[in-house]
Amino acid sequence: MKRIIYVLVAVIGLLVGCTPDEETWVQAGFTTDKESYEIGDLITLTNTSTAENAQIAVCKWEFMGKVSYELTAPEPFSVEEGGDYLFRLTVTSDRGAMKSVFEKTIKIIDDGVRPTADFSWLPERIVAGEEVVFTDQSKAAEGAEIVKREWTFGAILSTEENPKITFGSHGKINVSLTVTDNKKRKDTKTVTMDIAKGAGSLGVLWSHSYDEQGVVYGTSPATSADGQYVYVSSSNYNLVCFTKLGERTWGFDCGQNNEPNRGSDYQHPTPTVDSDGTVYVAVGDNTTKAGADASKSASLYAVKGGADGGTQLWFTAIGAKSSMRPFGAPVVTDQYVMILTNSAPSTDGKHFRIYDKVSGVLKYSEKTSSGSYGGCVGLKDGKILVNTGQSSGRSYGTHIFFPKGNSWSKSTNEQNYAPNDQPNGSQIAIGADGKAYILCLNLGARISTNETKALVYCYDTKKTTEGKVSTPEWYTAVKGENKQTGYGLVVDGNGVVYVATDKYITAISSTGSVLWATEVAGTAYGVPAIDNEGYIYYNDAEKGSLVKLEPVTGRAIASLQLGTELKSSPTISADGTIYVTGMLEGKPTLFAIEGAATGYAANAWSQMGGNPGKSGYMY
Repeated sequence: MKRIIYVLVAVIGLLVGCTPDEETWVQAGFTTDKESYEIGDLITLTNTSTAENAQIAVCKWEFMGKVSYELTAPEPFSVEEGGDYLFRLTVTSDRGAMKSVFEKTIKIIDDGVRPTADFSWLPERIVAGEEVVFTDQSKAAEGAEIVKREWTFGAILSTEENPKITFGSHGKINVSLTVTDNKKRKDTKTVTMDIAKGAGSLGVLWSHSYDEQGVVYGTSPATSADGQYVYVSSSNYNLVCFTKLGERTWGFDCGQNNEPNRGSDYQHPTPTVDSDGTVYVAVGDNTTKAGADASKSASLYAVKGGADGGTQLWFTAIGAKSSMRPFGAPVVTDQYVMILTNSAPSTDGKHFRIYDKVSGVLKYSEKTSSGSYGGCVGLKDGKILVNTGQSSGRSYGTHIFFPKGNSWSKSTNEQNYAPNDQPNGSQIAIGADGKAYILCLNLGARISTNETKALVYCYDTKKTTEGKVSTPEWYTAVKGENKQTGYGLVVDGNGVVYVATDKYITAISSTGSVLWATEVAGTAYGVPAIDNEGYIYYNDAEKGSLVKLEPVTGRAIASLQLGTELKSSPTISADGTIYVTGMLEGKPTLFAIEGAATGYAANAWSQMGGNPGKSGYMY
């Protein structure tokens, strides 16, 4: 009887201890330290949210187009434009479904008072290669002072009061000065200047649109080994051949087999030109959210190059649901063509695929951990390096494939290069000494994510043994972020590595020390390139400019405005001509640029794919 009483008491206690849903609530709320602010004032938010019989698990703050998650409140901040701004706080309890929303409109008063940006320059006639002195003549409003100056010379930055600039390119260029006063009020003056041609300055030789539809997103030019022909493509699946003089020779339809999602705004691989002139190009995007037909297949084409080219040598369907969205180009070795796909589940679920380059017959295929968004190179000793993808915030670095007769064996995730960081579609570089360089999004395996968002790893492929874990020669933090846009590295003949992230171009010594880091005016894109004089080039996608850097200091010495957007990597041909693809007036466009260089860097991985043909196979 006592046992029954004890059980009843326990049950009653549990029932009393449980809180019915109707007695549980959360209430969102916050206060501001003032009801109205002037431009530049610090705004302090205080979270006053409460909960009953629950805990606040998530606080979602939405204001000024931004979203942040802070259980307390965002750090104090200021606003640079007047107006009424709606602030919203959504609070969620630890019971999941229970939410509360609080909104408040904050008024920012604009009194209309601004500094006045102005500047002059001497000499008035500007010639590329000759120094120009710019003088700030801006005026602050009464009672205020100018505390910050930001100059942009095309895609070159300066924060000096009166900078001295030597333009390395000729043609029209925008010069802007933005001044900020001590109340964070700003004003900008922009002047379009006509720079006269100087000895060795950058200039456009010619430019041609090559497609009526589609976009340039990741796809870069590739040239023949002798530099006589340049090949371009776009997301509209047309391969086009130009001569070095800018004459359009032929076009080839790479969408003739009903490849999915033609003309989309998604990324598209770069063509590859073999030593015999054959051009290999992969097309087809079956991304579900892009609205593609999952039953359709991406394709790989081999096309005859040169003046009498433009005819199909062979074609192969990759498989239903396959998508050719990885950044980079097909890797072409002495015998094979290698590609990466995002997925091919209807075929065999394998993302890395090797074809006979003469017949197009599939020779080998294998799954890569979490798929891949690009990054593949072939080595002369038969090894192959392939970047993995990511899933749920995890990644497995770079697989090593070891040759086994006519097949290969794959390293385990633990044996990969950089096994716990994320390549994120970056392009691998190989030095003439066999060292491999890999740019990763930092996931915290080696260095805290609070310290850096990007890491460069160096591994010696000659020390890499099947079945064993490789130790990096070094790894180095770099500024900026390795976003999924096909960033990557190049290596000069002395082992100096140049790496692009979204906001910086960084030089790293052969032993892993950072030599310099140059901030980008807009947003860098793709992989840099090195000419035969050692100068570095990169595309500023946001500014639509090709930028040239001095190799010792990283100083920007030339900026050439080309298109409205340059989401590609520069290509330097055998004769030193620089080719860039981008968007101009809404159309995919090829630009040919002349400079002082007469070729690309020797004994180096000089550009995306290692060479102007983009073969990804050199050492």
